[in-house]
Amino acid sequence: MQDRTTLLYGQDPTERIVAVERAGQAQVRVFRRLHGDRVVAETAPFHPWAVLTEEGTNALDRRGAEVVRLQGDLPLCYLARFVSWSAFRTAMEQIQQRGYPVHTFGHPTDQYLTLTGRNLFRGMNFDDIVRMQVDIETTGFDARSNRAEILVVALATNRGHREVLDVADLGEAGVLRTLTERIQQIDPDVIEGHNLFNFDLPFLMERARQHGVTLAWGRDGSPPRIGGTQRFKAGARTIPYQAVSIFGRHIVDTYQQIQRYDTANELESYGLKQSIDALGLTHPDRVFIPGEEIGRVYAEDRQRVHAYALDDVADVALLSELALPTEFYQSQILPRGLQGVATGGPGEKINYLMTRVYLALEHSLPLPDTPKPYPGGYTEVRRVGVFRPVVKCDVESLYPAIMLSDRIAPATDVLQVYLGLLEVLTARRLEAKRRARETTGAEQARWLGLQSSFKVLINSFYGYLGYSRALFSDFDAARRVTLRGQEIIRQVVDALDDAGAETIEIDTDGVYFRPPPSVRGREAEEAFVAAIGERLPRGISLAHDGSFDGMISLKTKNYVLRAHDGRIILKGSSLRSRREEPVLRRFLRDAARAFIEGTPATVRDLYLDTAERLIQRALPVHDIARWETITEKTYTSEANRRLADAAAGERIGERIAVYQRADGSLARIEHYAGDEDVDYLLRRLRDMAARFRPLFPDDAAFDHHFPPLTARSDVALVRAAPAVQQLSMF
Repeated sequence: MQDRTTLLYGQDPTERIVAVERAGQAQVRVFRRLHGDRVVAETAPFHPWAVLTEEGTNALDRRGAEVVRLQGDLPLCYLARFVSWSAFRTAMEQIQQRGYPVHTFGHPTDQYLTLTGRNLFRGMNFDDIVRMQVDIETTGFDARSNRAEILVVALATNRGHREVLDVADLGEAGVLRTLTERIQQIDPDVIEGHNLFNFDLPFLMERARQHGVTLAWGRDGSPPRIGGTQRFKAGARTIPYQAVSIFGRHIVDTYQQIQRYDTANELESYGLKQSIDALGLTHPDRVFIPGEEIGRVYAEDRQRVHAYALDDVADVALLSELALPTEFYQSQILPRGLQGVATGGPGEKINYLMTRVYLALEHSLPLPDTPKPYPGGYTEVRRVGVFRPVVKCDVESLYPAIMLSDRIAPATDVLQVYLGLLEVLTARRLEAKRRARETTGAEQARWLGLQSSFKVLINSFYGYLGYSRALFSDFDAARRVTLRGQEIIRQVVDALDDAGAETIEIDTDGVYFRPPPSVRGREAEEAFVAAIGERLPRGISLAHDGSFDGMISLKTKNYVLRAHDGRIILKGSSLRSRREEPVLRRFLRDAARAFIEGTPATVRDLYLDTAERLIQRALPVHDIARWETITEKTYTSEANRRLADAAAGERIGERIAVYQRADGSLARIEHYAGDEDVDYLLRRLRDMAARFRPLFPDDAAFDHHFPPLTARSDVALVRAAPAVQQLSMF
C-alpha cells in the first residue's frame, strides 16, 4: 500500500502545474506557473492507455500498442499503451464495436495525470492562479442576426485588472481582436463567466466568424474548440450545456458552480444578480439595467453600461471565490483538469482515485457490479403542524462513518484502497476544519476550501457503491450501509422520545424535534444533543445542526423554518419552484411566516389582498411572469408549443420571462399589454395556498381562509364572510 500522501495526491511531487494539453500524437505540453507569475512550458512524452480484458487484448492490433499483464486476477488485467492518440482512438472504436469491456479516460489530460501520478496546482493556493472574468453586453441574443452585435466586453482579473472594450471605440471586430490581445497579455489560467458556455462564448465565437477574426485564446495561439453537448451534474439534476475548451486554460461557468454551491437548495434563482442578492453580496452602489433596456441606455449613457458590465464581472468573481475553491482543491487530488472536475459527477471522481492507485501498483481492475435495487434512507414525518421552538440534530457523515466503523468496502477492492482513501480524506478534513477555526483571512480561506473539497469527496464514497459505471461498485455493500444507517437514525429517534422531545421529521441522517421545555438556548440544546449522541455506537457522532424559532411540517421533506434572525427557509419541491411567478412565491413565504409567528388570521388577509391586486391588474408584469429555460424540447415537444411560440428565435440555453395572456397563450414580458390571465393566476394562488392544507382541521376552515375566486369576484364581499372556528393547532 502507498503512503497516505501518495495515496491521496499521486506519486509525482511536481508542483505548480496549471494545465496539461495534448500536443501532437505522442506528447503533451505541461504548463507551470512559477513564483512571480511567470508561466513556463515543457514537452513530455505521452502514451494513451486503456485497460482491457484478455479477450479484448487478443482482439487488439499489437502493432500500435505495447501491452503488459497487470498483477492480480481481476478481469481488466492488461494495460495497453499506444504509440499515438490516433492509434488509441482506432483501437477503442474496434474494441467497443466488438463489445469487449474496456476502461480508460476520454481526455488525454486525465490519462497523462493518472499514469504519471501528477496533479494540477500542487503546492498552490487558490489565489496563486490567474483568473479572468468576462462579461458581454449585446443588442440581442441571437448572434447570427444582423441586428445583434456586441456592445461592450468587460474584463477583470484577480490581479486587479479592470477594463471595458467598447464597440463605439473599436468596432465589433476591434473589440474581438483586443479581447484576444488581452487574454494573451494577461495569460489567465482560468476564464470565468456567468452562463459562459451557453451564451457568452457561442456569441463571441459566432461574431468572430462573421468578421473573419481568429480568437487566438489558447496558450498555443489556437481558437476555442467546440465540443458536443455535455451534461453538468448538480445534486440530483443534470443540465445540458455546450462544451468549449481552450488550449492550456480552464473555462469555469459560475452559473454551473453556484448550483453546486447551493447544496441546501436555498437560492430561488441562479441568475447572476439574483444569486448575488440572495447571498447578501450586492454592494450598495451596484448599477442595475434591465436586460431589455441595455440598447437604449447604451445609446444615451455609455458610461453607465460600462459601470454595469464591470459590476457584472465583479459579481462573477465573487461567485467564483465562493464556489470554485472546492473544485480547485479537488483538482490537487484528482488526476483531472479543473474544467473536468468542475463539471463532472461525484462517482467519476472516485473512479479516478481508485484507478490511479491500482495502476500505480500495476494491479488489475474489476468490472462494475451487476446493478440491483437497494433501500434508501429512513424518512418519516412524525408530526404535522406548527412547532416552536425546533432543533435539528445530524449524524455527521453518516454513511462514510458507517463504512469506516463497520469496515464496509467493495468486495472487489482486493488492495483495500477504498477505505484507505476514505480514512485519509476524513482525517485531513478534520484537520482542515480545526485549522480553519484557528486562522483568519487568506489562510482561513485556504483551509475552508480544503475542508469543503474533502467533504465533497468523502460524501461521494457511498454513492459510488451504487453507481452503475463505477469499477468498484458493490450494490450489496450499499444495501448494508443503508440498512445500518436506518438502524442508527432510529436509535436517535428512540433516544429523543425517551428524553421527552417531540420528533417532527426524520430524513436519512438528521432529525428535527421540539426539545423538552427545560431545554432552551444554544448551550442547553448542544448539551441535550450530546447526551443523545452518547447512546450511539462508537465511531458515530451526533451533532447539533441548527435551531429555529419555529417550523411548519407539512409532508415528507416539505417544511418551512423560521431562523432566529427572522429568515424564512422553504424546503421541498412543493414549496420551492424557481418557475413560480414572484407574486405566488412572495405569498407563500409571507403566509408561512404568519403561521409560524402564531397569527394565522392574517393569512386570510394576505390571500385576499393578493387576489384583489390580481383582479385589479395592479401588479407589475415581472410579478406575474415566470422564467423559462429554452431547451431542445422547447421546439420539438408538442407540450411546449406555447413556449416555443413565445421563444421564437431564441438560442437553446437562454432564459426568458413569460406570462400567460387571457387567451391562454404565453408572451414575453416586453410584449405585456395589461392582458394577463387573471383567472389562471387566481387558480395558481389557491394552488399555492393548498400547500398549507394539512394545517387545517377540515375543508370549511381551509375554504374560509382561502376561498376560490375568479376575475369577477367581489373581494370586499368575501372579506365580510363570518369567521369559522379557530385553528386548534395555533
